[in-house]
Amino acid sequence: MPTNNNFETVIKDYLDNRAREDSLFAETYKKANKSIKECCRYIISRARKLGGTAVAVDDATVYGWAVHYYDEDNIKVEASSGRVEVAAPAAVVKPGPAKPAAPKRQKAKKTNHRADDSLQLSLFGEL
Repeated sequence: MPTNNNFETVIKDYLDNRAREDSLFAETYKKANKSIKECCRYIISRARKLGGTAVAVDDATVYGWAVHYYDEDNIKVEASSGRVEVAAPAAVVKPGPAKPAAPKRQKAKKTNHRADDSLQLSLFGEL
């Protein structure tokens, strides 16, 4: 069963970098009552509210939720139930170029051939 360790690492790296660049966030990020594990549970619970167990959320939204978790003191993280698989933003594969659509086949027209109007060729060269 996959773990969320990679997801937690990516979120932590993002928040660490943000704290280095933003001194106000750095103070917020030091809160003793907050943790990366709980932050990730918060992100997963927010994603589930969008559509259940199978949703796709862009990186900016996920990172915004992580920052929001640390900004707000009154956030209550719901206990997760069931299996959760998370793809860390760094692991998301970008789609390749679109393939051209295959040409559509046209249906053969039905024709009624009369025996005296058509020739039937033989595979053996006889007529």
